[in-house]
Amino acid sequence: MNNKYYLALLLLVSTVTQAEALDLVQYSDISLVPQIASNQKIQTELQKLLKHDYPKFQSNFENYSAPYLLKTDEALYYEGRSGTCLDASSAIVFEDGRLFAAIYFAKAKKLKYFSNDASCSEQLHPAIKVFAQQREIQSIEYATAGLDTTLKYNFGLLSKCEAYMKKLKKQN
Repeated sequence: MNNKYYLALLLLVSTVTQAEALDLVQYSDISLVPQIASNQKIQTELQKLLKHDYPKFQSNFENYSAPYLLKTDEALYYEGRSGTCLDASSAIVFEDGRLFAAIYFAKAKKLKYFSNDASCSEQLHPAIKVFAQQREIQSIEYATAGLDTTLKYNFGLLSKCEAYMKKLKKQN
């Protein structure tokens, strides 16, 4: 009897710990955006997602644009650019752990896109699409498309960012 109780308690504690949402409102002021870099939970997940591209992604946050909370979801959008060139990075962090990120390489006119959401790994998330439209882009690399080890969310649901697009249309 005691073993069953402890096992149930252990499963409950691990589930609650995994489901713990991020408090993104604290970063919605531009003066507090640099503190995202010190949030271990966000940075660990970004490192897993971006792998060897993480240092380049982070190096573009010398100058920040004003962050904002997405109206359609519980998510924070933020972007930054390099102080020495036109390279830039952007990210969307959802409270539940979903991530979308992009790195713009100005010299190559290339955008590298990352997502841990299977439903939106082969098409740009709408907020990243706006980021891309502000730049001259000749090619887009969908870095995480089809990588089972990276994609953690939305298997079997709407594909090609349709879920995010539907939420946008409902808001308008």
